[in-house]
This record gives sequence, structure tokens and C-alpha cells, in this order.
Amino acid sequence: MTRKLFSVFITSMFIIIGSFAGLSIQAGTASADTVTASKVTTGGRFMLQDQRGKIVTDEDFKGKFMLIYFGYTYCPDICPTSLQTIAHALDLLGKDSDVIQPIFISIDPQRDTVNVLREYVAAFHPRLIGLTGSEVAINSVAKKYRVRFKKVSENGGINDDYTVDHTSSVFLMGPDGKFITRFSHATTSKQMAAKIRTILAKSKPKK
Repeated sequence: MTRKLFSVFITSMFIIIGSFAGLSIQAGTASADTVTASKVTTGGRFMLQDQRGKIVTDEDFKGKFMLIYFGYTYCPDICPTSLQTIAHALDLLGKDSDVIQPIFISIDPQRDTVNVLREYVAAFHPRLIGLTGSEVAINSVAKKYRVRFKKVSENGGINDDYTVDHTSSVFLMGPDGKFITRFSHATTSKQMAAKIRTILAKSKPKK
């Protein structure tokens, strides 16, 4: 194999590997497909504060499925769209959604105070819980869920004028707290509801 052909081969391999390693960040590419559980651990313990100022942990949700989304209240479009998708999916599930707890975890604790979260989550669904905490606590839980985020300063970073690029996925965790599947930003409410309904049906004890 000539050096030129070898170089082309190596470059092609890097492109292929890179396509699988990419992570969808806010405005990145998205697929309607879901990602199912693998050997890579996703999820884990957390202790945060809800929109009423109460300290909650992952243990408080044991026995229920958790539908978790990481975002921030100042998000102009991606977060509101994702939360609307979750809310509509829960409505489509009807009574079946009673076993599901929707959760919004802020990746912008600097601006997302308890009061801000309380008004924000109420605009999407009556059962949606908003969680915030210290930067250390948020970084910890984001890392456990393999969520990446980064502040992008506007106008030279004056005051609180910034956006946050972040992974835009919805995580479905089981009653035992373990990861089940991940929905991309492109997933529709109907697709999400259908997938969850199938998972709920399989989780019901056989008579």
C-alpha cells in the first residue's frame, strides 16, 4: 500500500470513528432513535433542591420511572421544546403516566434559583419537578448522566448575559433508578409515548 493510500485509509477510519463518538450538543445533529441501556453506566445518586426549596435525592423517586431532562430556564428554544415534548407525551400516556415522574435538572444554578424554577416548571406540566443546587452538585449529577454543558458568553460576558450549550436528551430511568433508554431531541411526543408504553407493558408483573 502506497503512503498516499495509507493516509487516505487512516483518515477515513478517523472519520468513521468520530461519527460514532459525536455527542449532540443543543444545536447539533439529532436522531429520532432512542439509545438503550449498555455496559456504560448512566445515572446515579444525587442530592438537589426542588422548586419549593425542599432537599430531594434520587431515593425519593424509587418505585417510579423518572423522565429526566437537563437544561436551563433562560434557554431560548431547545429546552422549552423538549419540555413540551415530555408534557405532551405524558398526556398521551394518560393514566399510565402516573408511574412516571418528570424532572427538570438545571445546569445553570447561577441564575436558576428556587423561585425561578417554581414559575418555570409550572408553565409546562403540573407534575414537573425542577431541581437545582450548587455548581459542585450540578456538575456531579451531570457527569453521572454523561451530560455535557458549557457557558457561551454574549457581549463579552457582561453580567449574566450568556447561553449554555448542552446535551439535549431525555433520560428514562427505571423504578430501581437504573438507566433504561435515552430519547434524542428529535424524538416526537408520539414516539416517546409509544416507547414508554411498550416499556411499561413489559415491566408489569405477569398474571
